[in-house]
Amino acid sequence: MNWEQITALCQTELLKFRRELPEIATFFPQPDHVATAFIDHERDTNDAVEMAVRQFAADRTWPAMTPIERTMLSFRLDFAASVATLLAQQPAPWTDTEDSHHDEERIGWLMLFAWGEEGFSTLHNNLRRLVSHETVA
Repeated sequence: MNWEQITALCQTELLKFRRELPEIATFFPQPDHVATAFIDHERDTNDAVEMAVRQFAADRTWPAMTPIERTMLSFRLDFAASVATLLAQQPAPWTDTEDSHHDEERIGWLMLFAWGEEGFSTLHNNLRRLVSHETVA
């Protein structure tokens, strides 16, 4: 798979997840505590979400997950689709190839490494700004 195909895969999976998820407010009922609740949910679901990502990267199937695990995974799918879109537009050093032996590494990189390095902290910072009424740039 190349990055465009991974983008499409992540977007397709994200749409499936969103159709089946309860309203997001279910998990974040108090607007003043969104950031704290998000951090708690991320911590509590991280192991299950990582295992699900690894399974999906290896064989394109998702394990059974709770609604909050699926919700937290949806944030990673959204992030992965965004990063993959950028990578699809960038030439070297990420030269594209159709070789399927890179799929697991690429999908894992997007939703595990990139999330840990940039995704979660960026999302957390934006949530903090939202609840403190700062302007989100």
